[in-house]
Formats: sequence, C-alpha cells, structure tokens
Amino acid sequence: MKESQNKSHPEESRVAFWIWIIAALMTLTIVTVLITAGLVWHAMRNGPRLSEAQTKMVLAVAEFPSLVKQALVEISGESTTPLLIDKTATEKPYWIRKFPSHEDKGYLLFSGVDPKIKYSIIQLIRLSDGEVMAQWIPDWEAIYQKISNKKWAPKEQIKVSRAFHPVLLDNGDIIFNTFNSMVRLDLCSTEPEWVLDKVMHHSNEIALDGVSIWTPAVSDAYFADNLKLKNQLRDDSLARVSLNGQMLENRSFSKILIDNGLRELLLGTSGMSFQGDPIHINQISVAHKDTAYWMRGDLLISARHLSTVFLYRPSTGKIVWHQQGPWMNQHSARFVDDDRISVFSNNVYGGAPTSQTFVKPGDINRVFVYDFGAKRVTEPFAKLLEEAKPITMTEGRAEILPDGGLFIEESSFGRHLRFTNDQLLWSRVNDYDESRIGIVSWSRYLTQEAVKKPLAAIAARHCNKQFLIQKNEQ
Repeated sequence: MKESQNKSHPEESRVAFWIWIIAALMTLTIVTVLITAGLVWHAMRNGPRLSEAQTKMVLAVAEFPSLVKQALVEISGESTTPLLIDKTATEKPYWIRKFPSHEDKGYLLFSGVDPKIKYSIIQLIRLSDGEVMAQWIPDWEAIYQKISNKKWAPKEQIKVSRAFHPVLLDNGDIIFNTFNSMVRLDLCSTEPEWVLDKVMHHSNEIALDGVSIWTPAVSDAYFADNLKLKNQLRDDSLARVSLNGQMLENRSFSKILIDNGLRELLLGTSGMSFQGDPIHINQISVAHKDTAYWMRGDLLISARHLSTVFLYRPSTGKIVWHQQGPWMNQHSARFVDDDRISVFSNNVYGGAPTSQTFVKPGDINRVFVYDFGAKRVTEPFAKLLEEAKPITMTEGRAEILPDGGLFIEESSFGRHLRFTNDQLLWSRVNDYDESRIGIVSWSRYLTQEAVKKPLAAIAARHCNKQFLIQKNEQ
C-alpha cells in the first residue's frame, strides 16, 4: 500500500508544478496588461511621469497590434472592400434592369470595376443609347509607385484600387482620389500626370475659382498639446488642391468645430468610449451663387459620424448653419436651388452587422430635402424609393437634377437609378459576369451642358477610347 502511494507522488507533483506554472503565467499576463494599460492611459493624457520620448514609445507599442493586422492584410492580399460581390446573395426580386433610356439626354461618368479590364476604370456613357464616349484606364501600378502607406489610409492591394468621384475637366482629363492620394489622368494616357501623396477621401468638387478642387482630407496640425487626440483621433479636414496637384490649404475640421463653439458635438457624444473617427466628412459641396441663405463659395459639408450637415463660410471661418438629423450616417449633401438642400441618408446605425443593417427590417436608404425658408424637411421621392429599395450600408450618392428628377448610386451593390418626378426612368446594374456584380465608386450624372466642352476636347484629340483599348491589350 505504501509503495502504491509513493508511486503516485511524482505524478501529483508534476500536476501541481504545471498548475503553479500556469497560474504564475496568468498572473504575470494580468499584471503586464494592467501595467501596460496604465502606461497607455497615462501617455494618452500626456502625464508628467513619462518623458516625451517615453510617451511616444508607449503609444507606438499600443498601436503595434493594429499595424500587424494591417501587414497581414497586405501580405494575404485580402481587403475589407472587395470589388466584386456575389450576384445571388445581392440581387433582389424587385431589381429592374432597364438601360439605356432614349428619353435621357444626359451622361453617366461611370467609375467602377470593368469586366474586360478587370480593374476599376472610368467611362463617359451616353445614356440615350449606352454608347461609351470615352474611357480612362488608370495604370494602377504606376500610381501605386507614387503612393506611400499612411496612418489613416493603409496602402491597399492594386487589385482592389478604386477611382473615387472622378471630376471631368474641360480638356478631357480626369481627377479622382484613391482614399490615400489624389490623381490626375491625361485624356490620352494611362499613366498619371501627377499623384498627390496625401490622404484624400470621398467627394471631389470644383471650387468657385474653377482651378482648384475641394476634397475631404486629414489634418495633423491640430491638438498639438494633447497626445491622446493628436495620435488617436482622425481629424478630417477641408482640403483645396490645385488642378496641377498642389495642396493650397488644409483646414482642420476639429478646429473649425471648436472655434465655432461646437466642441461638445465633436467630443461629447461617445459616452465612456473613445471615438477615433468622430467626424468622417464624406461630402463637400460648393455654393455657386448668393441666395437669402448662403453666399457664393460657401461649403455644404456632410459629417457622417455626427449625422450632421454643416453650412460653412470659408471667407470668415464661420459655421452659419448646422442640423443633426433626421438623416442618419448620411452621404451626399447637395445644394438643390436657392432655398433647398438634399441629403442622402444611409439610415443605418454605427457598427451595424450586414445581416441587420437597419434599425428595423424593411428600412431603406432615404433622400431628405431641407427647405431653409420653411425650415422643414420633406421626402419627395419616398414612394419611388420604397419601390426601388436602395439599401447601401456605406457610401451612396443622390442628386436632385435640374429637371426635378433624382439620380442615385447604390455604391455597395453596383446599381445606378434615375427617376423622373413620378417614375423610374432607367436602372443600370454593373454586371461583371453571370455570378458577380462589380461595385461602383461615386459616379456622376452629367447634363448635356456639362459635357459640351469635354466632348469637344475628346473629339479634337482623336486619342482616347481606341488608344486606351489598344494600350490595355498590349
């Protein structure tokens, strides 16, 4: 009996030893996490116990896991924004394919993935017959050689590159952004004329001077005395870039909000958690004439993460009007006429899973019109949208056209819709092949008047469409 008991002691000792090791490691891990958290907390608040060099080191260590994740994404080639989506899972029974439309005399400046080129390209499409009048095929490898990796805009893989919100210039050139750069593409070349290696994201609009572009960017010039905000808050900004690729100005929107007495809107709405991207500007629209409610050169600004639209006057630095809601996580705030603006509301809540995008089943994207004179909000296209049911969770465009109709881009699902006042005029789906749809990247509806000069330039140079097709096939 004693011999049996003695034999069991070594086994029990080994078990006890490993239990002690595991407990010690767990204790060490917990202590390390608590100490690290305390150091990060102290560093973020610019505490006195750490020198500036030590503070920077602590914050760099804290950011390391996200950098590793980013590196793994780059190595694997995977992306959170794939260009192709499954048609079976995406297409709905109520979708209509009705394109082209001989009644529509306008043009679509299309940006999206193309089934022949296999990458994101830009085309000018005549809507009356679907004819491609010109196309621009970016040499993404040449562009990426001029782009660096950035804190707020990681360098994506070439295969998921997108040309966001292209601007068609009078000479036929195109300017677009890639979310971490701005690019100008010559009418007769696939290689970029210039690449501005700065974080440029979302909309691009010609400024009042006609020779520069307003676009959302990111500023690092504000919060210099608060390391937490300087290092971890993405401070969206209003950038103005010349047509030859020079940054002319870059205004911190955090500073604009604080200078206008709206600090609580910027930093007082996220409860006990820290919102690293509190503003998220996605549209800057330019006022082209004086009215009773705005001046020429004023900017209408959509801040998605605040569910707020601002009317900002660059000449004085003043926010002259703002309203939060009824739009929610919106895009595409635009001037309509002398009294009204329109807002495309994604109508989704932050952090929503794709299976439960909206607050309740059956909800859809909405288009609001705010009347400054009446101080009221209406939804003139509610019935038409209820039939078409756009449901893009992110991105999305809407514009009320000069004839009173509505153009919508359902970006995440590759669909463009054009309505008159009372019916769907046409619907185009960016079909890639039998099983997939290509997403689209902030295309534009252009009137006949808007394309008159670019079309003349394209015809005069005789180089565009055939030149680019042949170059791509080489």
